[in-house]
Amino acid sequence: MGILNKQPGQPFRVKGRLWPLLAVGLAVAAGLVLLLDTAPPELKRGQTPPTAPLEIPANRNGDPLFPPIESTFNLKNLTVPLKKILRGPQPKDGIRALTKPLASPVADTSFLEPGSRVVGVTVDGASRAYPINVLNWHEVINDHLGQTDLVITYCSLCDGVTVLDRRLDGKTYQFGVSGLIYQSNTLLYDRTDQALWSQITSSAISGPQAGRTLRQIDGWELTTLGAWCASHPDSTVVNFKTGQDHPYSSDPHRAYFASDKLDARYQDVPTDARLRNKARIIGVKYGAEVRAYPIDALKTAGRATILDQIGGEPVEIAIDAATGAVRIVRIPEAAMVTNALWFAWAALFPQTEVYQPSNDKPGSR
Repeated sequence: MGILNKQPGQPFRVKGRLWPLLAVGLAVAAGLVLLLDTAPPELKRGQTPPTAPLEIPANRNGDPLFPPIESTFNLKNLTVPLKKILRGPQPKDGIRALTKPLASPVADTSFLEPGSRVVGVTVDGASRAYPINVLNWHEVINDHLGQTDLVITYCSLCDGVTVLDRRLDGKTYQFGVSGLIYQSNTLLYDRTDQALWSQITSSAISGPQAGRTLRQIDGWELTTLGAWCASHPDSTVVNFKTGQDHPYSSDPHRAYFASDKLDARYQDVPTDARLRNKARIIGVKYGAEVRAYPIDALKTAGRATILDQIGGEPVEIAIDAATGAVRIVRIPEAAMVTNALWFAWAALFPQTEVYQPSNDKPGSR
């Protein structure tokens, strides 16, 4: 016999001794209804996951949007403490990297204001500009320019820009955005080994290439669209036809860069008072030597060109005093170079020197 008895033509009746069981069942059901009614709704496709970053112990997180990173990335040979890796506001590939995006000739760039910042790259005789307006929303652009497979990366937390040859040991890597943050800098991942890479250092921090660094490409600059088009009339410019619906003409980080205040959700790093937190620098690391070139200070000092040496090798950086545009003219082949904000560079390299105009080597001007 079941819990419910029914005779023909009569309503359901419950056996007396089973009332307690039924009451418990109803109470549990009511509790579940209450829980479902008060819990935050599940995220739907296209919605942004929670913004507060979380430390990632090895065994945490059953959220299907944020599975444990051990099951998502190759953590073999991890070179940084796992507990220091933070979750950003998006899951893996929540920020969609671009691969071989569409580009327009300079004569057809009305989609972008002349004063907009771009990363200008010349390699193998070919030139292309990558707007920060696009990088704000994608952070990684895998491209092929001239004869070179390259990747342009951007971290909005620290205004970090790198331009890299994405070939290593005969393999061409394609990069995506991991959704993870280390030392206030976004972590990338490669789609070959699913390994993690530091955006600012261009080095693998896990996987089979852990500790190795991609080759930096010199001859790139961070400038304005107008200046780039004037000096590179045969260039192309990555346009807004990405297949994704983003407000590329807006700047989602304007208020953040207008203040020297750090975002404590992601920037729980020690600060270094030698420069303002968000002072813009060009960071160069070559061998054991690490140096920061403060752009604003050098611009104020009227330095048009910096000629320096690091590890006995020449470094040449050109600065436009009017716009603050910077061009990486020459660096040692094995050097690491990035545009970044001071606080992030100093957090990764607390031993860094700060270049002073008085440090000029012979020939500096």
